[in-house]
Amino acid sequence: MTRTAIIGGGISGLTLALLLRDKGHSVRVFEASDQPGGAIRTTRSTDGWMAEWGPNTIIESSGRIKRLVSMLDLEERRRYPDPTAKKRYIVRDGKMVAVPGSAGGLLSTPLLSTSAKLSILREPFRRRSRNDHDETLADFVRRRLGDEFLKWPIDALVGGIYAGDPERLSVRHAFPRLALLEEQHGSLILGQIKGGVRRPPGSDEIPRNKAEIFSFDDGLQVLPDTISNRLGDAVSFLTPVKKITFINGNTGTGESADVHEQRTGDTSPTGAIPPADRPQRWRVQVDDPLEPPQDFDVLIYAGTSYGLSDIDFPETLAPLLDPVTEIPHPPVVSFTMGFRRSDIAHPLDGFGMLIPGIEGFPILGTLFTSTLFPNRAPDDGHVTLTTYMGGSRQPDIAGTDEEEQAGMVVSSLRKLLELSGEPRFRHRILWSRAIPQYETGFARFLTLMDRAEQEHPGFYLAGNYRTGISVGDTINAAFDLAERIHQEES
Repeated sequence: MTRTAIIGGGISGLTLALLLRDKGHSVRVFEASDQPGGAIRTTRSTDGWMAEWGPNTIIESSGRIKRLVSMLDLEERRRYPDPTAKKRYIVRDGKMVAVPGSAGGLLSTPLLSTSAKLSILREPFRRRSRNDHDETLADFVRRRLGDEFLKWPIDALVGGIYAGDPERLSVRHAFPRLALLEEQHGSLILGQIKGGVRRPPGSDEIPRNKAEIFSFDDGLQVLPDTISNRLGDAVSFLTPVKKITFINGNTGTGESADVHEQRTGDTSPTGAIPPADRPQRWRVQVDDPLEPPQDFDVLIYAGTSYGLSDIDFPETLAPLLDPVTEIPHPPVVSFTMGFRRSDIAHPLDGFGMLIPGIEGFPILGTLFTSTLFPNRAPDDGHVTLTTYMGGSRQPDIAGTDEEEQAGMVVSSLRKLLELSGEPRFRHRILWSRAIPQYETGFARFLTLMDRAEQEHPGFYLAGNYRTGISVGDTINAAFDLAERIHQEES
């Protein structure tokens, strides 16, 4: 039986542990905090308010996500948004404007000027880029759709997804579907008309425009809690890993081995050493002098990219991983506030609002959380709103006093939602390093991570800093990696 160590009990590590155990692996998850889920955490007050610390929803972007929910017997606890929550708002000239629900709606929306609409109509006739450089999202949008489309819809979208800056994000890595639409169809509009990005045969991917979002009756924390309960004692909390040693499994001496020397000899057609012939093992030492080191056949790091710096890795591995800790993670503040429904004039008939930087507000956007899902407020006479601040756009705001931040949120909501009352509930969380930014030059990090795995058989990297930042992306990547590990290590 393959013994597998997983460092990190976020959704990536937990999903990998569940899938690998189902495939016959012996797994142990080392989690530094006192509970599972990483950024997925839900707080419920005694008087009925609910607040999410991190993500609020999961996008059902593949059949594998549905399969995970089914494996955990969570179908009846899954909640889809209320039908009234389909509208998305973007702020333009200080007012909330509903985003058109179709391409035809772009021609009549007040979100864009007449010249911007004409620029969109010309998009199918623009040549695709012949330059293979790592283009920023901003340059890509300017080239295909024009500057106004960048300043309002795209900047707002980027603030809502990445809390990032389109002038720095790589279109190829941060929004690969946009790059593929141009590559495959020569046009974003024609690509959408033709059905979007072509998917490989056998793919269970669900197109983003058709994929539903969901949560659970008691919030997103239901998912990691359920996986952790299934895994039982295989998950160790308050157990940070201190040191990893690459050892010679044949001698059991625990002496460090030279990776390149260990890889000589017979290999498979792909160049990898067959598992049965691999002499190396991974010795894991936790930050507890009373717990002896443990040896494993497979080691998966499923923590954050910056968390790599907390572990002493072997000298052949550390130089490849150290630069990965440099992936930018801007700070983000999440405020969930509860109000009397009668204190807000806006109908709150949508998913929420996003705010472009050009509008000058100190917030990135607000989710109408109690419109989306039930049980987020004590009763129908109250509502919850979740507002985000900081990010790459205004990182300094994240470092200001909490009361000052709360004042900025309430002031913004008064202007945009015609709020008249004061919060009756407030929950704040500061993520000093929040969402990994897939900026231009991101390929160098991917190359280093690939090398780390190729040159150290039995070592794997997983997480939102590598394969997509959303919860859905992370779950899909965990399914892919679990299958790959099972094939390579069994």
